[in-house]
Amino acid sequence: MRDKLRALAKVAEIDEASSSYDQELKTIPAKLAAMREDVATLEKLLEHERAQLDEAKALLAERTQELSERREAVTRAKSKGSRAQTMKEADMAEREVESNRRAAAEREKEITQIQDTIEAKATTLAERESQFEEARQILETEEKEGKARLEVVKVERDKVLVGRGKYVELVPPRIIKRYERLRERSKHKAVTILTSEMCSSCRLLLPAQFYIELLRFDDIRDCPQCRAFLVHERALEGYVPPNPDGPSAEA
Repeated sequence: MRDKLRALAKVAEIDEASSSYDQELKTIPAKLAAMREDVATLEKLLEHERAQLDEAKALLAERTQELSERREAVTRAKSKGSRAQTMKEADMAEREVESNRRAAAEREKEITQIQDTIEAKATTLAERESQFEEARQILETEEKEGKARLEVVKVERDKVLVGRGKYVELVPPRIIKRYERLRERSKHKAVTILTSEMCSSCRLLLPAQFYIELLRFDDIRDCPQCRAFLVHERALEGYVPPNPDGPSAEA
């Protein structure tokens, strides 16, 4: 049973050593995904603002054409007035001139407003494009560095995990299954090494009888409170970890 306790402690030790690498393998892709999402959002804003700018330019062209037509209409109305044979014809021509002049003035005012809008949108668009290009370049750099870092992390993690499978084989499958669940879900350690009657994971003072039974090393026990597997340091005394390719041994 001591071999099983020692193997379980070793599995936990290896997993603790690899935990920082495991975390990086999660955080780096998550960070890159968030950055890609931000860049995609900026790109959508750019597309939207480009569309708005194109709409404004199209409206400007439309209103400019209308202004030209109104001015031509004024010219035609004046010509009618100069050729008028009666007072009625002259009055009608004058009303037509005034109507087109008012319409032309409205178009001129509207054109000025559209031009101001286009100028403001063009300035905003230029800022968005600059932000997008900066974000895109940062993302490109981060992806390159992230990919390189992930490769290093995977190699380093694999080095730490060498021999883990050998230790796992020495522990009963039901214990390993519980251990893996504890690692994923518990806020406490899955395996805690005891140096006294207190659980070093949750600080529970273990019952005296329970502690005595624990020191018999005849079973794998867990903490009554945090459920962490308990391995007393005495169980590890004189222990020589097995070579990954060979059996375990005691000093």
